[in-house]
Amino acid sequence: MIEVELKFAITSDSRARLETYLGTMGRARRLQNSDTYYDTPSFDLLGQAVFVRVRNRQRLEFKFNEQAAPEHLYCTERAFPLASGPRQIAEMNTLFAGFLPRWRAADTISEALHENGLIELARIENRRAEYRYGDLAVCVDHVEGLGDFLEIETQCEVESETRRAIEQVQAFAAGLEARQVHVGYVELWLQKHLPRAYRQGRYQEEHFSIARP
Repeated sequence: MIEVELKFAITSDSRARLETYLGTMGRARRLQNSDTYYDTPSFDLLGQAVFVRVRNRQRLEFKFNEQAAPEHLYCTERAFPLASGPRQIAEMNTLFAGFLPRWRAADTISEALHENGLIELARIENRRAEYRYGDLAVCVDHVEGLGDFLEIETQCEVESETRRAIEQVQAFAAGLEARQVHVGYVELWLQKHLPRAYRQGRYQEEHFSIARP
């Protein structure tokens, strides 16, 4: 699955106005996402713009861009339940080995992370209000320690559909009074808390701060 996404920093005041507007589309789905990101001690995944996280202690999510596109607009996403069966575990091992040549195959996700020396990179807590607008998910997020954000995202099945998906997301975002952020929450967290890791990443947003009204 290919995920196409735009992200914007918003203030607490603009968040309230935005949620009032989005409420005209229907009731929001309220979510609490707790993400733990992993990498090698030398940040080999981050340096390849590969992001590995466990979401809500339920599944491993693996995000990457096969074309190594300089724009942080879309990525391929694979998800594996923590209780995956042998077939999914084999797929996970193959995926990791494509980015970490010394990867040692394991029988479970927890064993794979431990046996290959992956360490906790960051923990990010996010309270989300998710609205639906056609094929779009429009999410208003409060990320602990970082602030408030708007995410507009959609998904497509194949690479040939990416351009149309990008245009759809950009059309919804047109006219928004908010500053676009060109990196993910994990990069913003690393910029603040672990700058030596942040500097290893392919995508960077220097001197980030929440915009004021």
